[in-house]
Amino acid sequence: MDLLSVALPLLEEGFYINLNWLGQVVRWIIEGVGIVGLGVVVFTLILKVITTPFDIYQRVKMRKQSLIMRDMKDDLDKLQKQYANDKQTYSMKMMELQKKNGYSMFGACLPMIISFVILIVAISAFQSFSQYANLNMYEQMAESYNAAILEYAPEGEDFRLSSEDENIPVVTWTWEYGEAHEENGVLYTVIKGTDGIDRMRVTSPDASDFLYYEYNLGVDSIERSYYIDTDRLYTNQQDPEVKAAIDELLSQEGATLDSVSLAYVQDIGARASANWFRTENDPSFLWIKNVWYPDVSYAHPIQSYDDFVSSFSNKIIREGGSEVSIGDIFSEADYNTMTLHLTEEKEQPNGYFILIILTIGLMVLQQFIMMKSQKESNQYQTVDGQGAKTQKVMMVMLPLIYAITGLMWTAAFSIYIAVSSIVGILTTLLANFFIDRSFRKKEEKELIAKYQRKVPTAVKEAKAKKNKPDKASKK
Repeated sequence: MDLLSVALPLLEEGFYINLNWLGQVVRWIIEGVGIVGLGVVVFTLILKVITTPFDIYQRVKMRKQSLIMRDMKDDLDKLQKQYANDKQTYSMKMMELQKKNGYSMFGACLPMIISFVILIVAISAFQSFSQYANLNMYEQMAESYNAAILEYAPEGEDFRLSSEDENIPVVTWTWEYGEAHEENGVLYTVIKGTDGIDRMRVTSPDASDFLYYEYNLGVDSIERSYYIDTDRLYTNQQDPEVKAAIDELLSQEGATLDSVSLAYVQDIGARASANWFRTENDPSFLWIKNVWYPDVSYAHPIQSYDDFVSSFSNKIIREGGSEVSIGDIFSEADYNTMTLHLTEEKEQPNGYFILIILTIGLMVLQQFIMMKSQKESNQYQTVDGQGAKTQKVMMVMLPLIYAITGLMWTAAFSIYIAVSSIVGILTTLLANFFIDRSFRKKEEKELIAKYQRKVPTAVKEAKAKKNKPDKASKK
């Protein structure tokens, strides 16, 4: 029995990006919070809790070193004047003076290295999760697309004519080619394919189910091929609204029943994937529509196909375990079909540069505070004060580098940088406050001790002078 039909390709499902254990931790935190942007904030704070002891130690050490340099200011000023034209000698004399006063330029290096290593590893895992989450969003859209379409298809059992595997169900009824057999409310028909291979056609006795599928009976690995029964969808259609919708499509120039039937069914899936994106999936945070893309006006919550493909650098794993690129999963036609009803999301700005500008401002402020904290250290590291100039250049360069990368990296990563900068600023201010207070108390004690040493000496000298016989009186 031949049917008037058109092949219906479904979207691929079950693909993913591998995450290492740290990436899984990031996933657990962000998905556990439920709101993506807030989850990124929580992840950042947890990471800062881990690195803050090292950061505090580093900042305390650097501030103490800077205050030691301040105490050596007069001596260092003399050295800078004395060796203004001899940088090598100045550096040697300065190091001798630093050693004498307990200054160590390497004191803050170890905690800084530890913090940096932790940061790099965590950022790598975070970036990997960003791609994982973005890809997972599209995978679930594909699932919604397929599920909506397959509501009009039967769900039968994958029978074979014969099999040596006892776990595989085999046909137990007498059959002839083209003769339908009903089993548990599903119709099974063995047909001879055009290639001469026996195939099983699975249909529904319910006329409203206009999809059916076939598979090769000669192999144990079943791959279902779905088709649209155009007679059921249109010719024998009982729903006047469906009939009218297809008639409208057929009125367009160059339309055929096959092309219109395919477009109609694909539209069902496209509406489902758009509905899932808008209602069940929420990658937005504050003004940012999709945190997995940059906070810029020229990016969009749903990207063009080319931008979509270029956003994935990690290898993608198919359900079978093979590694492929995103282009192997979604062709441009597949992607455009799935996102057909997300036109608004393809055109609206994903962001307005607010987060990038805010983060640049926070980074400048953080650099400025650190520069003020290390003023003396930077001023006297070289005879010509080049260290201070370098610090000023860094205050401009680091935010500038971020400004460039921030236009390309995800808004989620910008959230991470912003929160991290805020925590860094607060940590530096608190560390400076307590260290400065400690140094002031130390200076006050030293001043009091010095005064107490002077007073007894002055009293003794006064008494000695008083008891000393006057030369004039002796005469």
